[in-house]
Amino acid sequence: MRPGTDRRRPRDLLVIVPTFAILFVIVFPVLWMVFTSLRPTTALAARVPWSRYFDGLGFGAYARLFQDSNFAWYIGNSLLISAISTVCTVVLACLAGYALSRYVFRLKRTILLVVLATQLLPFVVLITPIYLFFGELGLLDSYFGLIVVYVAMTLPLAIYLVMGYFNTIPQVLDEAARIDGCSTVGVIFRVVFPIALPGIVTVTVTTFIATWEEYFFASVLMTSDKLKTVQVGLSSFFGEYASDWGMIMAAATVATIPTIVLFSVVQKRLVAGMAAGSVKE
Repeated sequence: MRPGTDRRRPRDLLVIVPTFAILFVIVFPVLWMVFTSLRPTTALAARVPWSRYFDGLGFGAYARLFQDSNFAWYIGNSLLISAISTVCTVVLACLAGYALSRYVFRLKRTILLVVLATQLLPFVVLITPIYLFFGELGLLDSYFGLIVVYVAMTLPLAIYLVMGYFNTIPQVLDEAARIDGCSTVGVIFRVVFPIALPGIVTVTVTTFIATWEEYFFASVLMTSDKLKTVQVGLSSFFGEYASDWGMIMAAATVATIPTIVLFSVVQKRLVAGMAAGSVKE
């Protein structure tokens, strides 16, 4: 045993024990949600001794969820709306971020201030003019209308994030690519985007999660049951006098799967993108 090992162990415990305690506090609600979705309905309403807590576990709540409701439609709606909104936001943010990062023009500072100012307004004050405006255009209760709102909602922050990543890429690479015959579009897609890919992945993930979890605009603008998003559909499972908590927990569990899968797929690039965005020249 190395000298000093015994003295380090108490100090290590001072770090390990609080870390596991914090991890337990974070993970326990998720585990309890999944566990509750597997328990029979009769057990949820009755006091059961700890020795019988694991009796009768099954997927009955999940079967009721997809057989007795339109939750599959809600999942599909959210996937479609979030995917299209994310693609539009990322493409527009990359183009705008490149222009603001690489070019110097008279209204650049004004544009940046306007983009930043749009984030200072609370969304609750925007819902009335948006609702009235969309009503005149016939965009209420439509995928397109909600996608427009989501793009407008997520684009300002995405522009600032992408611009920050682009600022870390030396402009010498752009000039070298142009000397080799690349056009501006070629420089963007062949040189800048591959280098900034971890940052773009970070923006993509944050944008998808923001649109996937959004509830306020979706609950106001989407009124048809089959056009509801997963968050609005989940809230509709709460009854006035009684609620099927097993089915609610099953719906909440299913609703977390897309974000978990997304994080699992892009985890390495996401961490790299966050690290890259924190470094400045």
